[in-house]
Amino acid sequence: MLVFKKNIYETSESVHPENTDNQSFDPYNFIFHSLLTDREIFFGLNQLPESESEERAKTLFPHASLFGSVSLLNNLSRYLFEGLIDRSTWHTLNAYHQTYLFDSLHGTFEDYSYSEPQQRIGIFPELEGSAIDFERFLENYFFGTAFLMDPDRFNNMSPEEKKRLNLTDPCLFGVINRLTPTEEESRLQTTIVTPYITK
Repeated sequence: MLVFKKNIYETSESVHPENTDNQSFDPYNFIFHSLLTDREIFFGLNQLPESESEERAKTLFPHASLFGSVSLLNNLSRYLFEGLIDRSTWHTLNAYHQTYLFDSLHGTFEDYSYSEPQQRIGIFPELEGSAIDFERFLENYFFGTAFLMDPDRFNNMSPEEKKRLNLTDPCLFGVINRLTPTEEESRLQTTIVTPYITK
């Protein structure tokens, strides 16, 4: 199970009248659909000559491709998909995983948004063709999007300022400065602590 700001595995049975979120929007399904589609994308990319697959990856994963090859992004995708469906262990995401996931989800959001109403219903039937508020999704489920920060801005910040702004993910420097992650940084980390308060 992947750890987000809010628990994507918890289904809310109650509908609060002041809740402006689309009540039928399922964050788990959104992420599952996106990562499953990526598995098909990487199958296709692996059939292409390396130079062509790397060029296509730049379009599909504009931020993550800055630090990773198709092979590395394929591994990140697989780790995230396996972590999502593994219901026995909680997995935390570092800045590399979040960057990849942002690109993946943004691609799904764009595909959905530019589709005809009937195609939208085919992608996410529960939404009945209504729009996805991607900014609200990020606000609700991502801890932040510091991984999109400009390198000059990040590198010129003092350690105190980074700490004050909670820019403490040890992988954040690598992502922002386009450094290839190590094998350990590519893999999901498990946590024995339950990340959400249970009722």
